[in-house]
Amino acid sequence: MKIRSTTFHFLILLFSVLLLSSCSGSSQLERNYSFEAAIDVQEGVENFDQIIFKTFDDLNLGFYDGYLWIKLDVSNGNELQSFMVINNDRLNRNYQFYKLDTIANKLNLVSSVKDNTEQDSRTFNFPNPNFKIDLEPNEKASFFIVTKSDGRIVDATPRGLTMSEYTLFINQNMIWSFIFLGIIGILLLINIYQWNILKKKIYFYYIFYMIATFFMYVGLEGYWYKSGLNHSTIDHIIFISIRIWVFSLLMYTSNFLETDVVAPKFFKFLKRFLIIVLSGTTLYQFIFYKTSISHLHFFENVLSFVWLALIATTVLFSAKERRLELKYYLIPLFCFLLFTAIGLIDGHFQLLPGEPFFYIKTGTVIEFIGFTYFIARLIRVKLKTTENLERELIQNRRELVITSQKLETKIKQDQTNKKIEKTDIVGIF
Repeated sequence: MKIRSTTFHFLILLFSVLLLSSCSGSSQLERNYSFEAAIDVQEGVENFDQIIFKTFDDLNLGFYDGYLWIKLDVSNGNELQSFMVINNDRLNRNYQFYKLDTIANKLNLVSSVKDNTEQDSRTFNFPNPNFKIDLEPNEKASFFIVTKSDGRIVDATPRGLTMSEYTLFINQNMIWSFIFLGIIGILLLINIYQWNILKKKIYFYYIFYMIATFFMYVGLEGYWYKSGLNHSTIDHIIFISIRIWVFSLLMYTSNFLETDVVAPKFFKFLKRFLIIVLSGTTLYQFIFYKTSISHLHFFENVLSFVWLALIATTVLFSAKERRLELKYYLIPLFCFLLFTAIGLIDGHFQLLPGEPFFYIKTGTVIEFIGFTYFIARLIRVKLKTTENLERELIQNRRELVITSQKLETKIKQDQTNKKIEKTDIVGIF
């Protein structure tokens, strides 16, 4: 009951902040600006004037390999002002920001962050590409955002924010990141404690599942870039975390649903398949260290459908014989999938308040709280069942002893009666 109330209050707090964030910072940009884009650009920076730009509705390009240019034309009012341009991208850290020098008719690179990769010139070291624009009174200027993708997912849709809106945006992201990672850390300690007491194997896989999730989100939140690691190294770490996440999730699922008992042949196949595929992709990743990342972004997403199919198959095998375990497993998983779907849909259509990534993280927190609660509950149910069986066994043993004693007494009485009968017969003779 405590965990349920905690989840309920957490959701209320989360959606309150999201609603406030949608209403806060409502001041509009006091300037006129417009975006245009050019996809699959072949020209270099020196030939920027030959690029043909067009209006667009959305720059969510999926798995994209090539150059994308975004042009920003802006005219300022009567005062010196600054504002921010940010993109939706979180996986691609290859962004360059240029300002047009109208006198020399060339592009000048604007770079503020010096501790990042050489191809990235964002203003602040934040997961979303961000660029600060300072405008003189009555200034008209053109800026160009250039990104190159090697086949990873690209969502470069830009938007303009006032400095107060951007400050609110990054502060909310930072606060919720600390809350999110802090909750995972607390739940991780709880499960380590439970594992230490109960010595159940299911906690081993579940703990590794939580650790891998923690590392993935730390990478996606951009914290590793502050340690000086380059983009390629962080990508490799994230992909290793993903494989640990997949292996621990599937093994946790099979242990939770007792697949080794219900479907032992499928359980053996599952372990062998995971070892072969995950070790094979890891070997490919490190043998082709410099070129594998661009292909793995697509390949790992294709494999995600395979992992979902294996989870669904495991669920089907346990549907008849492990109904209680299945119910406990599906409730947290459904919450995670629901919030993830909401986040992905909102990322495309911007229908809900707050950032789409908030909903995915909310689903993750609810999933971990649910699994932590239901693992403990399932173990208690099984322990109670075991205790009841032991009591029945003890009771049966007692009844068996009493019955055997009665039977032994009856046998002795029968033997005594037979002796008496023999004595009587002798007496008659």
